[in-house]
Amino acid sequence: MSADVAVRRPAAEPLPARPRALRRLTPGHVVALLGLLALAALPAAFGDFGFFVGQYVMVYAMVGLSVVVVTGYAGLISLMPYSFAGVGAMVTGAAMASWGWPFWLAAPLAAVATVPVSVIVGAASVRLRGLYLAIATLTAADFLGETFFRWDAATGGETGWTVTRPALGPIDLSGDPAFYLLTLVAAGLLVWMVEGLRTSRLGRAMYAVRDNEIEAQALGINVFKTKLVALVIGGMLAGLGGAFLAALLVTSAPSPFWSPVVQATSILFVTLVAIGGIDRALGAFFGALVVVVQQQIFGGAEFFFAFVGIYAALLLIVLLRFRPGGLVQIGRMQWQLIQRRPAVGTAVAVGVIAVNVGLAWLFVGLS
Repeated sequence: MSADVAVRRPAAEPLPARPRALRRLTPGHVVALLGLLALAALPAAFGDFGFFVGQYVMVYAMVGLSVVVVTGYAGLISLMPYSFAGVGAMVTGAAMASWGWPFWLAAPLAAVATVPVSVIVGAASVRLRGLYLAIATLTAADFLGETFFRWDAATGGETGWTVTRPALGPIDLSGDPAFYLLTLVAAGLLVWMVEGLRTSRLGRAMYAVRDNEIEAQALGINVFKTKLVALVIGGMLAGLGGAFLAALLVTSAPSPFWSPVVQATSILFVTLVAIGGIDRALGAFFGALVVVVQQQIFGGAEFFFAFVGIYAALLLIVLLRFRPGGLVQIGRMQWQLIQRRPAVGTAVAVGVIAVNVGLAWLFVGLS
C-alpha cells in the first residue's frame, strides 16, 4: 500500500500572466477590499478584548502563511510551522533582552535564524512524500522541542526572555490598538508578498512540482531545489510570525514549544489554513480568524469551549469534502451569486455576517 496521502484539492485555476502595470480595479476588487477593511475595523467595536483577539489573528495568519507556501503551493506536508515560530520567538527574545537589539532588527534576525533549521530538515526529508514526510517533520519538531527549546542559554530558562513591544520613532506601539495596527500592516504585507509568489516563476515551479513531479522534471524544474526553497521560505515566514508572537505576549517562554504541545499546535495551523483556503494567501487570514475567534470567545465559556475542537474538526471535514478551496472558495462563490442575483446574494451575505457578529457579542457577554 502506498504511504502517500491523497488530498483532494480545488480545481486548478490558470495563473494570471504577470502584470506589467497595475490593472484596473473591477467592482469585485472594490467589494473585496471594502469587506477586508470592514473586518480589519471590527475589533474596534469590541474594545480592548477585540484588539487583543485581532492581534492574535494577525500573528496566527503570519505563521499560517508558511503552511500556504509549503503545503498549498509546493504540496509538502510539514508539521513544523510552530517549531519555526518558536525559533523566531526565542531569537527575538534573546536579541532584545540579552543583546539589547531593537525589535526592528530582532524580527529580521528571527526570520533568518530559521534558514539553517529549514535547510537541515529539508535536506534530510524533502525527498520523502506524503505521510513519510509528515512523520519526518513531526520527528524533527519533537527533536527541537526536547533539545533547543529546553536549552536555558537559548530560551532564558522556563520563564523565557522579556520582550518589549516596539516603538516607531516617537510613536509608542505598546498599546493594544497601536500594536494591532502594526500586526495588521505586517500581515497585509506578507499576504501581498505570498500572493505575488504564487504568480512568480518560482511559484509556478512549486505548483508544477505539487501537481506532477515527473512532468515538472521533464520541464527542466529542479524538484529537490524547489521543495527546499519552499521549506526555507515557509520557515522564514513562521519565524517572523514568532517574532510578533513574542512581542504580543511580551515574553518568549519556551514551554509552548515543548513536545507534544508544539506538534499539536502545528497541526492546528495546518487545519486553520485548510479551513481558510490552503492554496491562497488570504486563506491563512480567514482560517486564523475562524480558529482564534473561537478559542478566545469560547475560552471563557466552560460549556461551549468543550465543543470548539469538535466544531473545528467537523468544519474541516465538510470543507474538504464539499469546498476544498475553503472559505476563499466560498467567498468567491458568494460573489458570483451576488453578480447573478444581487438581491438574494447581498441578503445572504449580510445575514451571515450579522449572525456571526451577533453570536460573537452574545458569547463575549456570557464569558
